[in-house]
Amino acid sequence: MDDLDIALLVYLDDEESSEDEKNRLEESIMFKNRDTEGAFQILVRRHLQCNDEKFRQYFRLTPVLFDYVLNHIRDDLTYKPYNRHKKPICPEEKLCILVR
Repeated sequence: MDDLDIALLVYLDDEESSEDEKNRLEESIMFKNRDTEGAFQILVRRHLQCNDEKFRQYFRLTPVLFDYVLNHIRDDLTYKPYNRHKKPICPEEKLCILVR
C-alpha cells in the first residue's frame, strides 16, 4: 500500500465516522421529541381516543376491549428505564403497534 492508498482510507474512515455522529444526533432528537411529536401522541391521543367509531375502525377493537386487553397484559409490556432508553415506550403504545 502506498501513501495515496493510506490517505484515501483515512479520509473515507473520517467521512464515515462524521456521518455516524450526524445520524446519532438526529436519532437522539427524534427520541427526545417522541412524547409530543410521535405518531402515537398525535394520532391516537389527539384524534382516536375522543372518537370511539374511528378508534374501532383503526384498531378493529372498541376502546373498552382495548383497555380490557391492556389491563391483562400491561405487566408483560412494561419495562423499567435504563441507561440507553431513559423513557421506554409505554404499554399503551406497544399494544397499539401490536393490534394495528
